[in-house]
Amino acid sequence: GMYPREFRRRYGVDLVQHFEDLAADRGPRAAWARTSVDLIVTVPRYRLESIMTDRHSITTLNTGIVLLALGGLASVLVGFVPGLALLVAALVFGVVQRSAIARAIRTPGSSRRRRLTTALIFSGVTAAALVSYAVDLGDDHISGFSLIAHNAVGVPAMLGALGFLVAGLLTPRAPVTPSATPAV
Repeated sequence: GMYPREFRRRYGVDLVQHFEDLAADRGPRAAWARTSVDLIVTVPRYRLESIMTDRHSITTLNTGIVLLALGGLASVLVGFVPGLALLVAALVFGVVQRSAIARAIRTPGSSRRRRLTTALIFSGVTAAALVSYAVDLGDDHISGFSLIAHNAVGVPAMLGALGFLVAGLLTPRAPVTPSATPAV
């Protein structure tokens, strides 16, 4: 029962047979000693492999995002302003996890043009956040919320622009296909 169910279903008979052969060949004490060492080494690995699926990874990521957001919100509510970084991190991870942009990155067939276009869009958002921030700095009474909003939008957009720019530049160009010309 220590190995994952699927592993036991697939290899259980072979494992029992191997143990019986080992016990018959070297004795029960040696068989248990060798099996114990093998269990200590292999069971954690197979358990991790069984939970490292897309479904489990997404659940873990979503749980992490919620915990970051709750931690950031709690810290800001008690007056610990640097905890705002947790809210920003939760926002960034949430946007990346849920957006169509994340699907474009994960898709192997995603084109160079699409990634560079996304980088351009993020650059525009970053520029707009910077211009808005500069206008707000001109006011004598800039609010803390304004600073938070500019950073929550501008920083992730800047990081997204850089990430997509690098990804786009590293993506090989699509091969040029010759256009079909009618035979004469």
